[in-house]
Amino acid sequence: MIDYFALLDQSRQPWLDPDELKDCYHQKTMLFHPDVQTDSGRDNSQISFSNLNEAYQVLRDPKRRLHHLLTLEGAAPSSNSETIPEQLLALFPEVGALTKRANLLLEKIEVSSNNLSRSLLKPELLDLQQETKKVRENIQRLFDSSMAELQQINADWVKSPTGQIKNLSRLHAVFAYLSRWTAQVDEITFKLSLH
Repeated sequence: MIDYFALLDQSRQPWLDPDELKDCYHQKTMLFHPDVQTDSGRDNSQISFSNLNEAYQVLRDPKRRLHHLLTLEGAAPSSNSETIPEQLLALFPEVGALTKRANLLLEKIEVSSNNLSRSLLKPELLDLQQETKKVRENIQRLFDSSMAELQQINADWVKSPTGQIKNLSRLHAVFAYLSRWTAQVDEITFKLSLH
């Protein structure tokens, strides 16, 4: 397994400075980009460039970064034993209800035979768009607080990495749910915007 932290000259820790990570990535890609390599070094540079891209994509995403870090530490999170983290319990039914309501409304809109019947659904559509916006804001709030917690854990990680494995596994599950829900709610937002 490639250590993406080492590949991008980052310390192996849960939180990374996004600007520093981005700068390092850009510097490295300038060196290994296939367009700046000679023909003789092109095959090796494409592999390195591809690895750099993958490393950056993994390390900039907190869920993927934590998974990679825990895997390197020999404590890879298991997806089949994943329980809903406590701070997300209230949001779980909210996202489910929103998804169900959106799917039903979108189905009604699709089967509407004329403009009048579609216009009668407009108030429900606007109400659902507002609800979707609120759910998305709740998800973002939880994401921001989880990032703050990750930064706090990072300080303890430097002192005792093994003592933070359980906390990082829990946060990995939080980020996994939040990223799934973000994608789901963003898709609902997009679909609703088409009508």
